[in-house]
Amino acid sequence: MRLGQAVCDFIPLTSDPEVRLAMVPLLEAEYMQVLNAVAAMEASDDLPGLQLRDRRQAQELLIRAIREPDDLTKRVYADIDEMMEQLSVSDVDELLDNYNEMSYQASPRLEGIPPEEFENLKKALQEMNWSELSSRAWYAAKRFLSAISPSPLMDNSLGFTSTSSSTTESE
Repeated sequence: MRLGQAVCDFIPLTSDPEVRLAMVPLLEAEYMQVLNAVAAMEASDDLPGLQLRDRRQAQELLIRAIREPDDLTKRVYADIDEMMEQLSVSDVDELLDNYNEMSYQASPRLEGIPPEEFENLKKALQEMNWSELSSRAWYAAKRFLSAISPSPLMDNSLGFTSTSSSTTESE
């Protein structure tokens, strides 16, 4: 078995949790195929075009990462059309999130990130108006915070500070 694809994660589908797909991290050559396929597509340079490219990149990545559980060298889907016929939008979103998590866990090194980058991130998170996030951005923020937070997020966490600051505790 090639290095990097000797193991897989089994991801349940959002639309049918009893169905679990095997997913492997891509090798560099496979990832380059994804990037080349996205670069070759015709799309405008506006926001809808960028969203189209982003979605195509997710689909290209998944058709290469989803494998047969008994033989991780074989893809489950021959092409994007076949995958799109069998998976829902929420399945694709969840599979992509899980793929990204799997990739980061496979190489969680933070070496080489300058301390000023960490300070910039910290500052941006503190200055962000969490109440103005769209539903998609809020979902991404909650997943991010859940991944790094030592304790589970509560309903009165970020975004709901106006109610928590107006309540008092009795002494």
